[in-house]
Amino acid sequence: MDENYTVDERGRKRDDKRTVKIIISVLVAVLFSVAVFFAGFGISRLTLTPEQKSLGWIMDTIEENYYFYDDFGGADAGSLSYDGIAGRLDRYSAYYTREEYEAMQADNDGEKSGIGVSYSFVENKGVLINTVVGNSPANDAGIRAGDFIVSGKKDGKEYKFSSQKDFTDFADGCRTGEKFTLINSEGFEYKPLAKAEYKASYAYMATADTAWEFRSAANGGLSLHENKDRAKSCLPEGTAYINASQFYGTLADEFGVLIKKFNAENCTSLILDLRNNGGGYVSVMCDMAGYFVSSLESGTSVAMTAEYRNGRKEIYNCEKHGGEMLVPKDTEVYVLANSGTASASEALIGVLVSYGILEYENIFVSDYSSEYLDWAGAGAKTAQTYGKGIMQTTFRNLLTGEALKLTTARILWPNGKCIHDVALSAKDGCTPVPAAWSVTADDKELCDAVDIIKARG
Repeated sequence: MDENYTVDERGRKRDDKRTVKIIISVLVAVLFSVAVFFAGFGISRLTLTPEQKSLGWIMDTIEENYYFYDDFGGADAGSLSYDGIAGRLDRYSAYYTREEYEAMQADNDGEKSGIGVSYSFVENKGVLINTVVGNSPANDAGIRAGDFIVSGKKDGKEYKFSSQKDFTDFADGCRTGEKFTLINSEGFEYKPLAKAEYKASYAYMATADTAWEFRSAANGGLSLHENKDRAKSCLPEGTAYINASQFYGTLADEFGVLIKKFNAENCTSLILDLRNNGGGYVSVMCDMAGYFVSSLESGTSVAMTAEYRNGRKEIYNCEKHGGEMLVPKDTEVYVLANSGTASASEALIGVLVSYGILEYENIFVSDYSSEYLDWAGAGAKTAQTYGKGIMQTTFRNLLTGEALKLTTARILWPNGKCIHDVALSAKDGCTPVPAAWSVTADDKELCDAVDIIKARG
């Protein structure tokens, strides 16, 4: 049966059919062109060497994300190694092979190997132990930051260390599990130790009478143990000292456990040591900040704001915590800092200052001796923090496993302050404290800061 139409309706119907045919023809042509383009693109991609593909990924990632891209001179990047390209960026950016990236990730997660020290050599004094990783073989042997090591014993033979290389060669020459001993400048011989794999701890707490540190637990994690040898006798009654070494691994969880102990010991003052803490993960900082601010704020608390090259802002909030792991809001909080206090450490200070938990005068900054400054060189900074207010993001090439760490944003404190290339110092109201070296075994600097606190009443 035919449908009934008027003359005008039939004309419009024919026009509609013609229009549809034209549209379909155009779409087919466009789709064909796109298919041809991507086929050609795919073929061209297949002809690229792995090196060319990696180079393209690196350059695209830099162009899309690098905060200081306008200052990046990458015109001749094709003639440079990947490390060479990263060298054109700021000093915080870096390129990692798959193996380097995976090793870095494991290390930052707290899965470490070796004896657990960083060190440097001081002429006429010996090998200075700059840091000792918690729960490491060196820590268990009784070695402490600030100690000077002058020799080592292995297989009944003593080896003198007249340079940093001597110590490195001695330690590297020891096999995993092979026992050796170290001797300090006072002739003290530590407990035997050996290179091993271990779970790192990033915090410990001390009072005048005792201390608590984390050691390996049967479940593969960490558990809290008392160690009176690490007590800080100069601390007043009711004051606890917590050292936080880096914002990696289980630091935030460790801090919560220590604050629970802080509350159980009825402490009312906290000295948080961030000296030589170069920072770490933003997430760990936000988690740790939550133990301070959760008792103050009922809602969401900003930890920091990242401001990107295109003006976009991303807010990072403090984690919410509760119960016995909160720092009581009436706690007197003090911070020890120095020129090695950087990045996430400075961001945490920013949280404490912004929310009125910490006064500038209660930030004690190391004012180094001329002896240390002469040894450290022209770039040494004194009576201030480091001054790093920018954030890095690591991008992974899923096809190759390589990675690129780039500076992607500047960091703003909750109160809007950015300390990049400015740092914290006496200009802000911080209190300088004389420091013979960046780290000392007796930690007279801590005791001097305590004396200042006592004098203020």
